[in-house]
Amino acid sequence: MRSLLKKLLTPQKIGDLELRNRIVMTAMHLNYTPDGRVNDRIVAFYEERARGGTGMIIVGGCTINDVSGGTWLLNMRDDSCVEGHAILADAIKKHGAAAACQLYHAGRYSHSFAMEGRQAVAPSAVASRFTGEEPRAMTHEDIEQTK
Repeated sequence: MRSLLKKLLTPQKIGDLELRNRIVMTAMHLNYTPDGRVNDRIVAFYEERARGGTGMIIVGGCTINDVSGGTWLLNMRDDSCVEGHAILADAIKKHGAAAACQLYHAGRYSHSFAMEGRQAVAPSAVASRFTGEEPRAMTHEDIEQTK
């Protein structure tokens, strides 16, 4: 057990990125961003985890376009989001952790009410067992916008 713990606390290299240890906090939805924008509450939450010694923190899910998820998820849809995410990344990195984000597209699991009445978009028009709604099948344009 001690050797496993010792290995967990050793640095790890991923390409050119070196993590101070192998502890990774995965993305989770906190419901801290009702308008999708980085705010003081979410910065403080992640900063505290970085201060606690986590090697890498993955924030998310981060929506990538207007049909990728609800407004309460972190928004990465356009350049207006850059400043907030830079503040969040700086708060994580100043305590020695690496910062990453989970790019998120809910597909058929999106709720139309969460997307201000818009129909979910997915690879095919197969109803979601989660929402009961049938998404619109993606067009070539939708695919280009999403990738």
